[in-house]
Amino acid sequence: MYSNIISTHIKPHLSGVAQFGSVLAQKLNIPLISFFKSEDLREGETVLLTVSFSIPDVELETRVWRFMEIAEEKKITFSVFFHSFSDLPIEHALIKKAARIFSGNDEIYHELLPFHVFVKKMWSPPLLRNGFIDKPDMLNIFSFGMAYKIQTAYHRLFASKLKQLKKDFVIRISTGFHEKANFGKYDDIAKELEGIYENKVHFYGFLSDEAVGYFIQRSDVYVNFFPKGARANNTTLFAVMERARPVITNLDEHSPSWMKSGVNIIDIRDLDKKMFDKKVLDRIGKKSCKDVWKYTNWDILVRAIKNK
Repeated sequence: MYSNIISTHIKPHLSGVAQFGSVLAQKLNIPLISFFKSEDLREGETVLLTVSFSIPDVELETRVWRFMEIAEEKKITFSVFFHSFSDLPIEHALIKKAARIFSGNDEIYHELLPFHVFVKKMWSPPLLRNGFIDKPDMLNIFSFGMAYKIQTAYHRLFASKLKQLKKDFVIRISTGFHEKANFGKYDDIAKELEGIYENKVHFYGFLSDEAVGYFIQRSDVYVNFFPKGARANNTTLFAVMERARPVITNLDEHSPSWMKSGVNIIDIRDLDKKMFDKKVLDRIGKKSCKDVWKYTNWDILVRAIKNK
C-alpha cells in the first residue's frame, strides 16, 4: 500500500518518533526516509508520513512545505500519523491534503477530529525491544565512554573473535557526549555497531555514575578500544579495574608499562578461549584492582605534583 514512510525524525537512537518509524518500516518492509529525501519520490506513489513538530525547526518545516509542492507536482498520495499536534500552519496544510489521518493518542484524536473526515485513533506499541537478558552461559559485556571515541574497527575484530570461539553474549553500551561532539555521528556509529553485533547489542544511552557502577558489577567483562592503544589517562578503564572487573582493550608501546595482557588486562589481540574461563576472568579482575590502586591512585599523583 505504502512505498515509503517519511518522518520528521530519522535517528532512532535519539528519538522515540524515529524509532517508531524505523520499526513500522521494518514491519511493512518499506524504506524509512526523511523529508529531505522527498525529491526522490516517484510520480503516483502513496506514502505514509509520521510527524511531530513539538520542537521548533524552521529548516525541517521548510522541507515539509517543499514536500507538499512535490506531492502536488507528482500526484503523490499520503496519509499522516501525528505523534503530537501543535496547531501549526504546516500541520493544517498536511491535514487538508492527507487521504487519511492517524492520531497517536486520544487527546490528539479529539484535536484533529474537526479538521478531517477520516481520523483514526491509534497508539504507539512498546519500543524497548531489548530487555535485560541474563543467562548462566551467556557472557555479559559492558562498555561505556564518549560516543565519538567508539572504535568500530576493533569492535568488528572483537565480534569476529566471539564468533570464532562460539561464545553466546550480550553487549550493553552506554555513551557520554562531549560538549563539542555531534549527536548525528553517534547515530551512524550505533547503526554500524548493530551491523557488527546484530541483536546482541543493547544501547543504554547516557547513564549516571551510579548506574554505570551497577552495570560494571553485573557484567563479566568490560570492553573499550582506542585509536592507538590504552593510555595512562583513560579513566574509564581505571574505573572498571578498581571494581575488580576484567578489561579487554588494545595495548601498544605507549600504554602504561604496568598493564600486562593476561595478567591484569586483556589485549584484544591475545584474546582466546581460555581467557573467557570464569576463573581466569576473575583472577585478571582481582589483579587489575590491586594494580590500578598501586599505580594510579590520587595520593601518588598529588605527591608527584607537590614534589619539586
